[in-house]
Amino acid sequence: MVNFFIIIACLLIGYLFRFFRLAGKDSYKIVNNWVIYVGLPSIALLYIPKIDWTLAYLFTGLLPFFVFGLSYVFFRLIQPMLGFSSRTLTTLIIVSGLSNTSFVGFPLIISFFGAEQLKVGVVSDQATFFALSSFGVLLAAGSKRNGLRARQKLGLVGRRILTFPPFIAVVLALCFQDFLRIAYFDDFFSSLAATVSPLALFSIGLQLHFHHIKKEMKVISASLFYKLLLAPVGALLFAVFFDWKGVFFQVSVFEMAMPSLVASSMVIQNFGLNAKLANTIIGLSILLGLALAFLWHSVIITLL
Repeated sequence: MVNFFIIIACLLIGYLFRFFRLAGKDSYKIVNNWVIYVGLPSIALLYIPKIDWTLAYLFTGLLPFFVFGLSYVFFRLIQPMLGFSSRTLTTLIIVSGLSNTSFVGFPLIISFFGAEQLKVGVVSDQATFFALSSFGVLLAAGSKRNGLRARQKLGLVGRRILTFPPFIAVVLALCFQDFLRIAYFDDFFSSLAATVSPLALFSIGLQLHFHHIKKEMKVISASLFYKLLLAPVGALLFAVFFDWKGVFFQVSVFEMAMPSLVASSMVIQNFGLNAKLANTIIGLSILLGLALAFLWHSVIITLL
């Protein structure tokens, strides 16, 4: 419960910093850089060497791709009914199909399941990043507003993956597992990893915006319906169908109930898609996602 109040407090502090102009317009970028270049790699280096790899991790790794694919099908189906543009369609698929598995997911995993389950969260987060950097980037690059060739698209995807600090940390953790299991490194990386939750949530608070809600109510509602209800239901049914139960699968599914991925807005903005709509959806999904976290936790641990 204490961790949940810390989540609310950090979000509120970030929002108040922006509201009272105690932080510059792009201050969140500095905080994000710490989280991406120091915090998240430290979590990977701390927990990856401790993982006893099993086939069950395939479920965790494939689930973000399943949810992203489901997002593609869902918004393609409802586009004729709501009549939004192809630009908005691509925006909705990306922002609704990817979960905030680290910035929001990690603090909530600690609150509901305990810090020892962060190893599942790390794998889920890396898979989510792969989904964004591969299918997300390819989808955005294929929009009509840019003229990138196939080779350029693939090169862009490759660069994003190979230069992403948490991915580099995962590779190092896998290559030097025995060396990183030394107790000294546990204390060192634990201290750095502890900064991720408060700083990530503070950064999200700095970025919370609620513009264009009335103007885009139908589209925003469709996105939130998919992200916070349909996507976790799909992930849950996937696990129930194969009768996969236990804390491991609970955490994997719980990650798919998280709000929209903040990093998706960067891809959306870079490719000239509807960034204002994406940021509004992200802000609302975080607030509603936190409120629904208790409900999803109860449902998931009951069924799995």
